[in-house]
Parts: sequence; C-alpha cells; structure tokens
Amino acid sequence: MASRERSLTVTAGREYVQVMRGRYARAVGRAAKGALLDELERVLGWHRKHAVRAMARAPRNSPPIRGGRPRQYLACMVAIERVWEALDYCCAERLQPQLQRLARDLVRFGELEASEEVLEALGCISRATLARRLASLPRPKPRRLPVAPHPQRLLRAAVPIGRFAWDEARPGALEIDLVEHNGGSSSGHYAVTLSVVDVVSGWSRRRAMLGRSQVVVHEALQGIVNEWPSRVWGLHSDNGSEFLNAHLVRFCERHAIEHHRSRPYRKNDNAHVEQKNRQLVREVVGYARYDQHSDVRWLNGVYEVLDAYANMVVPSQKLISKTREGSKVRKRYDTARTPFERLSELEAISPQRQSELAAFRRDLNPLALKREIDARLERRKSARSKLPAAAD
Repeated sequence: MASRERSLTVTAGREYVQVMRGRYARAVGRAAKGALLDELERVLGWHRKHAVRAMARAPRNSPPIRGGRPRQYLACMVAIERVWEALDYCCAERLQPQLQRLARDLVRFGELEASEEVLEALGCISRATLARRLASLPRPKPRRLPVAPHPQRLLRAAVPIGRFAWDEARPGALEIDLVEHNGGSSSGHYAVTLSVVDVVSGWSRRRAMLGRSQVVVHEALQGIVNEWPSRVWGLHSDNGSEFLNAHLVRFCERHAIEHHRSRPYRKNDNAHVEQKNRQLVREVVGYARYDQHSDVRWLNGVYEVLDAYANMVVPSQKLISKTREGSKVRKRYDTARTPFERLSELEAISPQRQSELAAFRRDLNPLALKREIDARLERRKSARSKLPAAAD
C-alpha cells in the first residue's frame, strides 16, 4: 500500500474523491484509468482494490431520497391509541381484529371522539401496518419478569395422571391452580388465589382466600364451577394436597367430572392456567405479602372487575395447528377473540345465560374497567406506602 503524500481533512477527502470519480468515469482506456488509480494510491494511501471499487460506485451528488407511499392512517392514531390503552397495550395481532368494534364502544361511552370516516378506516388497517403504528407510540406499561411458581409434588393415587390435548375442542375443560401471596416467606398464614381457566375458550375466574386448607379451597372451587357459563366436564390440577383430596374427588364423582393431575415435574401439563397466573394475577397484584382479611377482600374486589375485563373485553389467540419442519415447529394461531366470543361461537352457553352475558357485555365500558382496575391498585399501593416499615 502506498503512503500518503499529504494529509487531507475529511471534507477535502470526500470532495477529492468526487472529482476523481468524475475523471475516472470520463477516462478512456486502461492506461488512463490506471494513472488515476495510481494517483489515488499516492494521495489517499488507498489499496488498489479499494480504489477500483470506490471509483466504480455511482456519484452521490445529493442525499438519497426515500421512496414509498406517504404514511397512512395518521388521522386514526388517536383512536388506535385509546383502544390500545383499553386493551392494556396488547400486540397488534390481538388488537387488529377488535379495533373497530372497541373504537365504536368507546365512542358510544363518550371515551373517544372519532368521525365515521375514521371508524371505517380502522376496519381497513392491516395487522402489519397497525404494528408499525404501535411501534411509534409510547408504551407506559412496564415489562415484567416471568413468574417461576413453586409446584406441589404430592402424588395421590386416587386421581390418575393425564392432561388435556393441545387441540381440545369441547368447552368445559378446566385447569386449576393456586397462587401464593406470601411475599417470599412461606411462614405463617397468608392469602392465596384460586385460578381457574377453560383451555378451549380462555374463560377464566379468580378468587382469593386466607389459607389453603382443603375445605376453604374446595368451597371456593365449587362456587366458581357452579357459576361457570358452560357445562364443566373435565378438571385438571397439579399434585398439591389442596386439590388431591376426598372433598374434590367426591365433588367430581357427584357431578360426572373427569379429574386428572399433572405428571410430576411437568409444569407444562398445566400450561394454560400457569400463563393466566402470570398475566392476570402476578402482573396485576404483584408479589407482595397479603395475610389479613382486609387483604383478601381487596383482592376479591380487584378480581371482580378483572374477571369481567379479561372475559368480556381482552382478546386472545388460540393455537390451531402445529407442523414440524426439521428441527422447527411451525405454529398457527386463529383470529384474536374474547373468551365470551369463543363460547358464543361454540354454542356452549344456554340461551338464557347467553342473553344475560350479552346484555352485560353491552353495558361494559372497556376503558372505564381498565381505569377502575388501575385505580384500585394505585389506592392500595398508596395505602401500603404510608404504613411503617415494620408492618411490611
């Protein structure tokens, strides 16, 4: 590599290269082009190959101009942001199928001002375009770490090992689990949340109680099952003694409910309810310790609003196919729908119950529900922050 004859500033070097590129383009013959390359090596200290490539590039007389169509749906951004907030900042795949319907609901409840043209445009926006628009919006909800709950390992011979198929199609297949609110210490008496989810529709319920005795858990579970919108035919639990006991066995036999438990050390057998534990329990009420009757009343007050929000407003996607391609598994998901919509499409609810739930859904303000949950959590956070350190 030749050494430089003299040093050039960055700006002067760029101008010199532009001039040399024009001379190189006009040069005729190998000798003329070679002389120019020799000069570049001598002046700039370039390698011969680098000089050839630099001269072959097209001259850049002006900065590149970005092409493509102008950005669309700018008039819809306010409506998109409000609906996105109502759905707790979910992904575009879950937001897009519900965007227009929820926007009309928010307009009807006075939460949003939008013209008919904007509402019609919301029904035309694609999932990819919506994802790009959401990427430009601020996301106030913080990211949270995944939960690592502690499964119970106790085995009971009275309940067989089994699990629901990933493509189960009959509503009424319930997975159940307990979430502890002990603040990291299992000593003493503390609250637990009973979480129940239908693996087909995604319909879920939660109920808090003080302690995890078999009688208390069974009474809470019995109350939830009796209020379930569709017929319950299956029950799946982990190996905890709060579920594998005579109370629950007799209850399942009396109501012709199939009861089976997870394989030891296989938490994914209870995957649906574990996912809801993270999304609708831990991410909402956190990991603090709750060990008073007032704490249980507050938790149940939050769950009363949260259950309606999760079952009637928040859409989810369901796995519909899995295909193995070599070492990879390709998964396909259906269109995002709420648990109530899934149950309605499967005709799993009695006509009278369907009418009651439809009327209940029409009277729900999605954004007001979201605000009510946030307000209850904020009031609790403020109240706990005023307590002395020893009380925590």
